[in-house]
Amino acid sequence: MIELEISSDRKVQAVDVTDLVANRDWPNGLLWVACPHTTAALVLGESDPEMLADYERIAAQLFAPFEPFRHQRNDNPNAAAHLVSSLAGTQLILPVREGRPVLGQYQRIIFIELDGPRQRRLQLTTIAAGPEPEWAAG
Repeated sequence: MIELEISSDRKVQAVDVTDLVANRDWPNGLLWVACPHTTAALVLGESDPEMLADYERIAAQLFAPFEPFRHQRNDNPNAAAHLVSSLAGTQLILPVREGRPVLGQYQRIIFIELDGPRQRRLQLTTIAAGPEPEWAAG
């Protein structure tokens, strides 16, 4: 397993981590990208500056109509961050071909910090592909 560090400098921040993840020589098969944090998320999406700002705005405001939340520990009102993380997810599984994750034309790997600023980590591991079955060669 490989661990990569990600830093945020704002409470809610969307960061394109595609190059950080993809610029390695992965074996063909599947790449599992996991964020072992309950107040962060991973999504596949577009990554222009406007879209990153939209991820941040929606993540920050999505659950505002439901406040106040019961979950408050140590004067840290981060229930909305937990809820967004739970809905968006913290893991991605991507196919790998010729050493790189296979993504659609506009797909990028976006890490969303929901309770920053913080130092976070991503965990990456692969499941290597077995030999091609005979029927797939045709």
